[in-house]
Amino acid sequence: MLLEYLLAICGILLVGVLIRRKVNATVALLAGGLLILMVAPVLGHTGTGGYDVTDTGNAWLDQFGYIAAILSQTTAGIGMVIMVLFGFSAYMSHIGANQVATRLLTKPLLRLRAKYLLVPLTFWIGNLMSLAVPSASALAVLLVATLLPALVGAGLTPITAAAVIATTATIMPTPLGADNVIAAERLGIPLDDYVFGMHAAISIPTLVAMGLAHLVWQRFLDRRAIVRSKNLGRLPTESDSEAAPEMPRDAPGWYAVLPVLPLLLVLVPFVLKQLTPFDLAVELVPVTLIALVVAAVAESARRRSPRAALEDLMVFFRGMGTGFAMVVALVIAANVLVEAIMQIGVVDALSAAVAGLDGAALLLFLGFSGAMLLLALLTGGVAPFYSLVEIAPKVALSAGVNGALLVLPIQFIGNLARAMSPVAAVVLIVSSSVRVTVTELIARTSVPMIVGIGVSMLLTWIVVGP
Repeated sequence: MLLEYLLAICGILLVGVLIRRKVNATVALLAGGLLILMVAPVLGHTGTGGYDVTDTGNAWLDQFGYIAAILSQTTAGIGMVIMVLFGFSAYMSHIGANQVATRLLTKPLLRLRAKYLLVPLTFWIGNLMSLAVPSASALAVLLVATLLPALVGAGLTPITAAAVIATTATIMPTPLGADNVIAAERLGIPLDDYVFGMHAAISIPTLVAMGLAHLVWQRFLDRRAIVRSKNLGRLPTESDSEAAPEMPRDAPGWYAVLPVLPLLLVLVPFVLKQLTPFDLAVELVPVTLIALVVAAVAESARRRSPRAALEDLMVFFRGMGTGFAMVVALVIAANVLVEAIMQIGVVDALSAAVAGLDGAALLLFLGFSGAMLLLALLTGGVAPFYSLVEIAPKVALSAGVNGALLVLPIQFIGNLARAMSPVAAVVLIVSSSVRVTVTELIARTSVPMIVGIGVSMLLTWIVVGP
């Protein structure tokens, strides 16, 4: 088994090295998986895959059959949900609904006289806005172009405003999030139970704590910087926001409800099920398509051109393609790596090692959390989550541990550690927008994110338990 462990380590190291060299995470994961899959037959591991494939008579050709099976099943299953959500978000931006929601949520902030109250309020409202704009980078670009100048004008330092904006996409309990969809599926529980039950019980208190930590930390650093007469940055000029998304002004105010309509259509039946005998099972893809039709009808009436409104639906399909390239392909590549590691028996060996082990729950809880933190800092995103979420439930089952005890912390940590990574796209975008170094911005974002990680882990242990 020593050779199998060494092979798994080599595959994972290859992924790490490639990502470190700026290779796309999807390609890096696929390369690591291919390395293990091609060497596995040499070690005698044939016919050990977790998918039904036709035996070609050649072990190496069979390995590509497993990759094809992963591609097919992932795209038709969880991948379709992700692509539909991306397509819907793209269409919402195209018709101006996301921008209307942004203006509606941020306008009350600018009326506050106590400037540091803007810090937690901006953080919390920004997280609400991530329901409409799920991409951390896209949300950051939107807020830098629209909200950052107003926050600076209200009295906040540019780097304080930037730190809040860089951390707005974190751990909102939403069924529209790809990570939530995948986590619920891998745990084998309904999406609404996972999101509005376990996830919300942990994430909402954590978001409250993070907002308060932001207020205290940003105020402390601002005061210390004033004492040291440190240059805190500058207000972006118009050239800084030239690449920002266009803000349509003709969309009516009620369009703000359209981006969250799928969320409402999922949330209302869940609430009714908890409070009344009414039990309506809803699935995310049909609900999102209903919201898309509602938006298309509204656009047709507003523009008085059904043909133009229907042609605009191509934005939805292009958005689906973006979703495949950005997330679904990442999930597929992660599954290839996991399939490869499982084929050579490493997961089974580790599961057997922890089965019945005293203190296994705490060891696994800390081990998976630590691994996720390290990988998220190195990769600058949640990409490692899509690999670990494939393994965690299986290991937990073997050890007699609640799978959610491992899945929830790696999901939270992956989303929170992103704002502390020097290679995260959102950090690079925001730091360049206010002309501060990545190190200076991370110094501002790290403490609130560390508070969030600590609180979420503690609450996960209390709420879920071993």
